[in-house]
Formats: sequence, structure tokens, C-alpha cells
Amino acid sequence: MKFFLYKSTSYAHTIYLFLREKASEMAAPKRIIRPQPGFQERFVRSNVDFAVGGSCLGSGKTFASVLAVAEPSEDPNFRGLFLRNNLGDTKAAGGILDTFKEVYGDGCTIVESGEPRVDFPSGARIDVTHVSEQSRDKVLQRFKGRQYDFIYFDEGTGFTWECFTAIYTRNRGRAKWTGKVRMTTNPDRNHWLRKFCDWYIGADGFIIPDRDGVVRYFFINGERVEDVVWGDSKEEVYDKARVAIDRVLYRINGAEGNATYKDIVKSFAFYLGRMSENKAMLQNNDGYVGSVAVMGGRNAQQLLEGNWNVSPDDELDAPITTDLAEAVFNNDPQVNGDKWVTCDLADTGTDNYIAMFWNGFNLEDIDIMTHSTPKMNAEHLAMFAASHGVPDSHIIYDAVRGRYINDYIEDAIPFISGHATMGLYGRTANKLKDECYIRLVNAIKRRNFSIADSVSERLYEHQNFKTPITIRQEFVEECLVVRFRDMPSGKKALFSKKEMNQMLGRNRSMDLLDPCAMRMFPVLRFPYGEELDETYVEDEGDYEYSEATNSIYDEHLWA
Repeated sequence: MKFFLYKSTSYAHTIYLFLREKASEMAAPKRIIRPQPGFQERFVRSNVDFAVGGSCLGSGKTFASVLAVAEPSEDPNFRGLFLRNNLGDTKAAGGILDTFKEVYGDGCTIVESGEPRVDFPSGARIDVTHVSEQSRDKVLQRFKGRQYDFIYFDEGTGFTWECFTAIYTRNRGRAKWTGKVRMTTNPDRNHWLRKFCDWYIGADGFIIPDRDGVVRYFFINGERVEDVVWGDSKEEVYDKARVAIDRVLYRINGAEGNATYKDIVKSFAFYLGRMSENKAMLQNNDGYVGSVAVMGGRNAQQLLEGNWNVSPDDELDAPITTDLAEAVFNNDPQVNGDKWVTCDLADTGTDNYIAMFWNGFNLEDIDIMTHSTPKMNAEHLAMFAASHGVPDSHIIYDAVRGRYINDYIEDAIPFISGHATMGLYGRTANKLKDECYIRLVNAIKRRNFSIADSVSERLYEHQNFKTPITIRQEFVEECLVVRFRDMPSGKKALFSKKEMNQMLGRNRSMDLLDPCAMRMFPVLRFPYGEELDETYVEDEGDYEYSEATNSIYDEHLWA
């Protein structure tokens, strides 16, 4: 009897505990995990073969990618692969494994030892691993025999084109939802993704709004990213690469296969992620934006603004680093009484008219117009020079499109960038503009170049700016995109105007630095570091007759 009562009591207690637990579950608010409207929602729901998401830091890219496997994870045949280029990143706080825990909780089992993986009750599985050795042979050897319905590349700029295409060959499986590749990334001008996604990116480096999420089609017709054939339909791609696609089909089909070009040509879409859409992250991390913005300059452009014309490696090969550019504003004024005005003209397009007044190598005043005509340019230039007591013979202007200036200012000096070099170190440069830029870089490195405080904090307005920035900010950004390439002759040549403008972004041109380089024109015949001493003017009454200021067209003075 006691045994029966004991059992009865135990059973009743068990039922009580069970009902209490269920009641607690029913009373507790349900936690619903869903993609946020905007980027996350579009990326998760996308059904294209290959999708790239990103551009801005903090847009919830990894979270969206983990959510993308929610439905297929109920298929016992589903196999996925989540990749980073560093294993430690997968296990780090806020990484892939942490995100799986956050999204699925007890609905999955996470194995962190060895090669991590995520197991689902259905039998579906996701491998989480890294690829440090990215040569094609190493990748193919490592993933030999593996098949994945879904492959995700976390931070795509960590993978080479060779590695990406090798892993892509593993994208096949037995699940109902298969043949999908996803990648999230931050922008990088130097990465193959910049070329792959070029159709979606404007000249200013930002994603074109009307092309965000538009589906296109591609076929990889070679070993380079440049060999990818694109079209607005599978038929268009097939027409462009018919021979290569037919060759692939012949190898696949043999005598009895029934694959067509529609199986070979893949669909693609780029989805822009904006930090502003990630409400959950912004609400829980008040200081996040400021933490990223503190990097400043081009790094902030890359990560906060999503600028694809910027690279984190920009300063590695930049002759003028941020520190050197910033030092210009802290140098002692590099004055010597030798006064000049240089001017970069803008008669058409969106470039600015900019005139600069110099005392030695110290920029003391600046005149900027965002809209101008040839007559306005000439009148402004003449008045600006006169206001600072600079004679017409000490005005240098960009003459590539502005020879009309001499109709108004007869003695002004035309600067033609494509002319031959003429200075002491002329043999090191390809053209005159290259020679002046090389000397400008040298002056900045020697700290022989300065900009007055009254100029540095002035606003730099531009037709393409929603909000203006300071002269100082624009100067630093332009300095960071200066690049030279070595010519077969051994001489150095500037990157093309188009190349540097693309790196600069926001449809800008080198409006500030070009007239700075023109200031080097009258001193090309002097040794580096001696320009200011050689052109020193004791007082304003002397300098029109000074030997140092004889006409720069007096060829016997040139080396």
C-alpha cells in the first residue's frame, strides 16, 4: 500500500511539474527571430544562385546569412558550408557560431571542437571552417569529394578569386533547396569583387540605387574575373559565350545528358546593406557609429559609407600618407616673399574653379567657384591676384582647356600638363605634370609645404557634396590617392586622371592638389629643399627684378 501511494504521489508530482512547465512556457512571451526590413529581408528571401550582400559595416550581414538557412535546415539532406579565411574568426565573439546560437538557440547543436559544425534535429548539418591556404590545388584537395547545397563566404574580401571559384565547384547536393552561394562583404577597391560587381557600382564608388537587387546572369569563361560574361538574361549570356558553353555541355551531357545552357548560366544579385536599417544593432550599441567614424578619412568612407573606390590598403602604397598630409597644417609657414597665384579652371562639368595665393610654399588664400564661365574665371582670377599684389606674370593657370585666359591676362603663364619635363630632375618624370607632382611630394615629405589656418578650416563646397567638408579634409583625401607607376623607360608617371578620380570617389577631381602641383612649376630648376632659399625675395619692391624670378621660359636656365 505504501509503495502504491509512493508511486501515486510521485506520478502526481511529475504531472504537476510538467503542467507547471507548460503553463510557464505558454505564459512566457514568444521570441520571434526574423530578418529586419530592408537589406536583411531581401537577402534572406533571395532565390538567385549567387548573391553578394554588404557595403556598409554594421548592416547585419552575418545575421542575415545565418537566417537564410532556417527553412532548408528542416530538410535532412541539407548540407551547408560557412567559411572565413581565419578559423579564429568563426569562434570569436559575434562571429558565425555566436550568431547561430543567437538565432537558433536550443534548436540546434553546436560543436566547437576540431572543425566546428552546426547540427539540426532534422539531420541537416552545416560545416563551419576556414581557408587559409587559398591556392586552387590546396582548396580542391581539401574539399575533394564534399558537396554542399549552400556555401557562405563571410567577409568575401578575405578570399581570392582562385579560391572562390574552386570552392564554387562544390556547390551541389541532394536537398530540395540547393545550388546556392552567398557572400557578404565590406567594400575594397583592390579586390576582385570590385570588378565582379562593377555594373552595380557608380563612378563615385557607391552602389547605384536603381541597380540594387537587380538580377543579372553570368558565366565564368576563363580563369580571371575579367573573363566573366554578363547579360540581362540567360539567353544573352549564351549568345555571348555560345562556343564555351556548348563545350561544357558536351563534356557534361555526353551522349545521353539533357543539360542545357540554362543549367550552366547562373543568376546573380547584389544587395546593399545600410547600417541605418539595422535598428536592433543601433538600439543596443549607441557608440558603434562613433567607434567606426573615429578612424576618419577614407577608412570611414569605406566602412560607414560603403565606398567601393576606397581600399584599406590605400596608405600602404601611397607616397603621401595621412600623417604626412596632416603635417602640412602643422608646419611653420613656409614663406619667402615670392608670391604666386595658381589656378585650376573648370568651365564645364562638375569640377570646381580654384585659385590659390602663395607666399613661398605657404598657401595663404583660396578662391573657389562651383559654377563658372570662361569670362567669370578670367575676371575672378585677375581680381584675386590683384587683391594680393601678385603681378600677371606670376599667375599660372591650367591651359589644357583654358588658353583663353591670355586673352584677358596677357602675361599669365599657361601650364600644359602633357608638355615635356624641363627641370633639374626632369629625367625622373614622364611629363611636366608628373615632374611637378614628384616635387610636390618631395616638398611635403621634407615639411617644406604649409597651409594657413585661415584656409584649412574653410568649407570646401562641391556640386556633388550633400554637405561640404573642410579644405583640410579634402586636401588629405586627395593626397591619399596620389599614385605613380614606373614606366618601361624607368621614369615615373602619375596614374591617369580617371584612375585617381575613381579612387577619390563621389565624382570628384583633384581640384586642390593640381594647383598645388602647379606651384612647383617655377622652381623646377632648383635642387630639392633649396627652392625657398633660391627664390627668396627681401621685399615686394625687389621681386619683380629678382634673378630668381626671371621668366621660366628662359631656357638657358634649365637643366
